[in-house]
Amino acid sequence: MLLTNAAPAWARQAQDANGATQSESAPNAAANAQTGGENMELVVTGSRLGSGFTAPTPVTVIGEAQIQDQAIASVAELAYEIPQLRINQNVGKSSEPVGQSVADLRALGGARTLLLLDGRRLAATSPFGGIDTNIFPVSLISGVEVVTGGASAAYGSDAVAGVVNFSILKKFEGVKIDASYGLSDYADHYRPVVSAAAGHSFLDGRLNLTVAGDFYRNTGQTRVDSRPWGRGDPVLFSNPNYTATNGQTRNYIAYNALYSRMTFGGVTVVPATSPLYGIQFGTNGNPTPFTYGNPANTIFMLGGSGVSLIGEGNLLSPITRYSGFGRVNFEVSDSLTAWAEVLWSHVEVRSDLPPNYDNGTLTIQRDNAYLPSSIRATMLANNIGSFAFGRVNLEDGMSQNNSDARALRYAAGLEGRLGGGWEWDLHIQRSENTFRQEARNNRIQSRWLQGVDSVISPVTGLPACRINANASTADDNPACVPINVFGPGSISPAALAWYRGTSFYDARMNQDSIGANVAGSPFQTWAGDVKLAVGGEYRHEQIDSVSDPISIANPATGVGGWRSINQQPFSGKLTVWEGYLEAAVPLAKDTAFAKNLDVNGAIRYTDYSSSGGVTTWKVGINYAPIADVRFRGTISRDIRAANINELFSGRNQVINSVTDPRNNVTTPTLSFSGGNSALKPEKADTKAVGVVFQPSFIPGLNASIDYYSIKINDAITAIPPQTIVNNCFGPANISSFCSLITLNSVNQIASIQATLINAQTIEAAGLDMELSYRRPVEWFGSTGTIGTRLLVNYMDKLAVTASGVTTILLGDIAADPGGQPRWKANFDLTYAGGPLRLGAYVRYIGGGKFRTTFVDDVDLPADQNDVKGRAYVDLSAAYKLNEHIELYGKVDNLLNNAPPVIPNAIFVPTVSNSQMYDKVGRYYVAGVRLKF
Repeated sequence: MLLTNAAPAWARQAQDANGATQSESAPNAAANAQTGGENMELVVTGSRLGSGFTAPTPVTVIGEAQIQDQAIASVAELAYEIPQLRINQNVGKSSEPVGQSVADLRALGGARTLLLLDGRRLAATSPFGGIDTNIFPVSLISGVEVVTGGASAAYGSDAVAGVVNFSILKKFEGVKIDASYGLSDYADHYRPVVSAAAGHSFLDGRLNLTVAGDFYRNTGQTRVDSRPWGRGDPVLFSNPNYTATNGQTRNYIAYNALYSRMTFGGVTVVPATSPLYGIQFGTNGNPTPFTYGNPANTIFMLGGSGVSLIGEGNLLSPITRYSGFGRVNFEVSDSLTAWAEVLWSHVEVRSDLPPNYDNGTLTIQRDNAYLPSSIRATMLANNIGSFAFGRVNLEDGMSQNNSDARALRYAAGLEGRLGGGWEWDLHIQRSENTFRQEARNNRIQSRWLQGVDSVISPVTGLPACRINANASTADDNPACVPINVFGPGSISPAALAWYRGTSFYDARMNQDSIGANVAGSPFQTWAGDVKLAVGGEYRHEQIDSVSDPISIANPATGVGGWRSINQQPFSGKLTVWEGYLEAAVPLAKDTAFAKNLDVNGAIRYTDYSSSGGVTTWKVGINYAPIADVRFRGTISRDIRAANINELFSGRNQVINSVTDPRNNVTTPTLSFSGGNSALKPEKADTKAVGVVFQPSFIPGLNASIDYYSIKINDAITAIPPQTIVNNCFGPANISSFCSLITLNSVNQIASIQATLINAQTIEAAGLDMELSYRRPVEWFGSTGTIGTRLLVNYMDKLAVTASGVTTILLGDIAADPGGQPRWKANFDLTYAGGPLRLGAYVRYIGGGKFRTTFVDDVDLPADQNDVKGRAYVDLSAAYKLNEHIELYGKVDNLLNNAPPVIPNAIFVPTVSNSQMYDKVGRYYVAGVRLKF
């Protein structure tokens, strides 16, 4: 076995001289794999047993050449190349780290995909859980290996859906620089990237020093109406005219949606019978008629004289990344190597969100200091003491949800060889990550309400806050500034300074770990060497976080003082001890009934300080009746214990648009989420079976197909607020869901409790298919290689069951979280010959339903509930001018295909409410690579 810097041996696919990836199913491919001469040889078998053994677990590989050919500049972009991965990047959701991109295999959630860097775990990059792949410097990545299927026994907790391992550059000679610039077809989305690496060996090659750094900037695009498909103010419109018998649907996608209870200068929100109905406030607060659209619900109306900010919705968040890496490698002797490395990353993300608003929820008293006299006269004449009022505060500026994440990881280790072919490695690692989230232009609710409730002071004759002008002195606050809400631009700078501010949340995530592995062959059977690997690891993880004082929730209400976000601080620790044993036993070789037959098994015991000990296991078999065909299969028990955030996080509040099935009214509703220290580890039973075909009569052809089935019991999940409401007030009327809903005095939904629980089950099943073919060709007198590769993922099942209610996520395109189309595929066609490399790539993302919970022609028109898939064509080219200079370019989404318009119903809807489809449009990249 060839160990790689204290990392377990990883199954990788062989590469030819041009860096093209071959199928991992080749029995001897791993033994002959090379990484292009710059890095240490990396052997991959899908297990910890090393070379000479091919695991029965499928492995998909993205090689360094493929990363370069497609001009991939961030790890988040790699998710588009692997159909089994769900695109999972937050483009502005305030309840999660904006811009964060996590690896999510099988759409089972990022927490169920184990992410490794050179075979070693990483610490969380945010206190909300998960590892943001943006921290990885792409210039240093020499390959990505994806092990699909349960792998907890070999690799540890979290590998329920599989493992994604990034192999990083370790030993380099010379200097290389890669600089590129990307530009959208609309000239509004820029991506400058510069990366460099330098290395040199000393002491006759025994000592090597390698350093590298990356700069990456994605300028993002924060206006959805910058794209033709994002214009026209589309929204998922909750139909107020729906009845069970009139043939209309509960919802439909509508255009030209305007706010029905808000304007930029304010509007009255009163019954149609009131003399104050249909009044908005224009320049200098002058009352003018407000024409209602028809129909109108509690957020939007179609037509009328309203306003909208839908065009301001985010497409992509601006991201800036700086990263650095350094490594020292020293060969102490022929059988002992010492190494040390450091990885540093700084990721800044910015995102615009809607300005502060009140959707008809402000109360204006008759004696308000700024109320126009004509309105006050009408109120006096009709004995009206107050009225409801709605307004969008453009004076506040767009809210911002920004994050700053820093990662620092030190590691050192030893690796060596013992007699008899045994090898060992030892590593120690320390991670120190920080995360800061800021919500700028946020609003302090108590100050806002105090300022809006203004009167004329009997002492000064000037506007004053009521709390300072009334007879009582108990509630006085001399700093309070009265606020004029009547008319656009009416709020003064002094008032803004009084109620507007920045909420923040700071967290520190530390991880200490030490691990050791030993592998070799203790004896032989009649069919070959028995392989054995044994090892253990200790980890201690800790998160400590703080919030600004205003965010901290009032114990009586559980609500923080800002209008939005209000992250709650928490601290927690988790200690893990684990040990594993893996073995492979050959049973037959070159016999009449088998070219090869072996079994593979692994067992791991893990002890968590939070939940005690658990045992995981895996059993697999490889059977090749002839050299051209190999059958493989595995069964395993996998586990995932709750992480620190899931166990200890405080009660956080989020505002969701929720539709009440009792009256089909959609309103912004407060939802609470938070950790649960009573969470048990979830357990998964995974089955996989497949066949690999490598016909000797067609050299270069490799094909495989694998079926997988995953069933997770006691799955850790938070039930979405809309699902809770549907299961309570819908036909099922399940009391366990009703207990999570709080109603107000008029029987309306006031809040929803969506705390993490151990749900009943999550199930996923489907097929993975791979077909590749390579052959040499003569083209214009030059010898080259043409390669093709097809990766297909077909999902047959994806569902979550809680309290006896099953929610189908398969084909649920707009689901949040979850959702995955039934079909996804990638097809690559490449040519490499002499100084020229060319590539054509097709990505297909299937369609499905807007929401699988919607009944066609009841909840949504059938034609709107059907979402069509999208195919994207990318082209690339690279040409070496000489041995030192290579020019390259790429066009993404050549045909400029637009994403499906599937909006949600929030205040500023996400017009294409799916992360899977391209929203940028045609995109050009040009760059140069220098090597000395």
